[in-house]
Amino acid sequence: MPYIALVVEGLLLPCIVLSAAAGIAGRQGLLPEPLQSALGGWSWAVIVALFVAKTRLTGTERASQSAGMASREDHEARVKETEKVAQRPGPLRMYKATASNTFRVNQIKTRESQEARLDLSSFCHVIEVNTEEGWCDLEGPTTFETYVAETAKHGWMPLVVPELKTITVGGSIVGIGIESSSFKHGFVHEGLLEADILVASGKVITISATNEYADLFAALPNSLGSFGYLLRLRMRIQPTKPLVEINKRWFDTPEKFIDGLAAECDAKKGHDFVDGVAISEQGGMVITGDFVEETKDGAPVSHYIYKQFYPTLREEGRDYMEVTEYIWRWDADWFWVSQIFPLMGLGFIRHLTGAHYLRSDMYKIFNDVVMLLVAPLTKNQELVIQDIEVPVAKSAEWIRVHLDCTKPEQLGKIKLQSGSCSATPGKWGVPIWICPVVGTGAPLMPMNKGELYMNFGAPSSPPLPLPTQPNPKVRRAAADECVCSMSWRQGSGTLARAPGSAVRTGQLSRLPPPSRT
Repeated sequence: MPYIALVVEGLLLPCIVLSAAAGIAGRQGLLPEPLQSALGGWSWAVIVALFVAKTRLTGTERASQSAGMASREDHEARVKETEKVAQRPGPLRMYKATASNTFRVNQIKTRESQEARLDLSSFCHVIEVNTEEGWCDLEGPTTFETYVAETAKHGWMPLVVPELKTITVGGSIVGIGIESSSFKHGFVHEGLLEADILVASGKVITISATNEYADLFAALPNSLGSFGYLLRLRMRIQPTKPLVEINKRWFDTPEKFIDGLAAECDAKKGHDFVDGVAISEQGGMVITGDFVEETKDGAPVSHYIYKQFYPTLREEGRDYMEVTEYIWRWDADWFWVSQIFPLMGLGFIRHLTGAHYLRSDMYKIFNDVVMLLVAPLTKNQELVIQDIEVPVAKSAEWIRVHLDCTKPEQLGKIKLQSGSCSATPGKWGVPIWICPVVGTGAPLMPMNKGELYMNFGAPSSPPLPLPTQPNPKVRRAAADECVCSMSWRQGSGTLARAPGSAVRTGQLSRLPPPSRT
């Protein structure tokens, strides 16, 4: 049964209670005729079916889906109202309409109840798509789902689109965002032309690389919102074609895999997208994408909503997807995290759940509910997500370092089986998404500008207390490390990061010295 939909809609408990009551009544013959004869002991199934039908009907109009366009006049009127609220005395915390992509469930709930809100939930629209000059004006808390949907109507798309639909554009600028076009276009913030930012005085100012606020503009990336809230962004966009041709090639060792990944980033290859998936130390699949008008040799166009995308990465070959479906290829399974939800790999369960619930924000809401329930059982664990930018020369080594440090093969729940093209076909390993990205010149994210790095996403659940210093292996790899944690743990405020650390779509964990209690 599509339990995710029931949890998200808050219907799981009444469904269980009514189903159990109906089942007992049916078994005992207590239902009135003709209901007893028609249903017998299967009354619970009818109750479940009714609740499922309700979730399918209500789930098609969720606030987290595309918010559409807003006029410039409407946007400016809301900016003026926001300035009035922001100039009132006292602290304010931004409120947005979409599901949070951080994992600090208890603290998020505390902030919602205890801190005054600066309601920016209405700032979620695209304002203008200018294809003649190649830019798009949109509101800072707009999701990439909305951004992509509105630019796609014109045959254009953002330069870089992070992998999950409800990541906000403003958040990916102050918190760093990448995807498979980053080997060419860099981080999301590289496409920013100008921005309107609400600063601590309560005033909104326009900043760019060429005006009087050029220093503030340069400092936005990786600032984690420290300088203010972004209300309007002008972002560069790029033209597309109807389809993306995907080609997959397997390499049998981490060294060959990284070399193959870096080779495909050469401008002479002319690719539009490059990323890869390593499977433990077995090797990895290099994946390239190119805009095309049509398929070759009459090949079909694949659709990966009810069919999962990530298992196809075990085998070499060519595939075709519509551009927007390629952009969101990871979202329907939260990369491969849907493995932790029982039965979500089964086609009929996915059809029952519905496409509007096969979304990363729905998984996140479900996960938050479960985490609140099991929190008393996990006091000695902390969910930590590290995003590490590693120079190409050290990236093969880092695959082994990651496996050695986090022990995902022994402790992790997510696995992927290698395909027939591997030297060890059928062997289970840990999937690691690796995304090439060209280094930025942003001052708060020190990197060698223009140099190619490999981004590693590394989730783990180490026991507490967490260390207060960066992993020395990160320093030896000359890597940029960030730690996104379930909670801002209060204390000395020591930043757990290596020099030049980067934070992407999350908050940097603030770690105190180990507790003596």
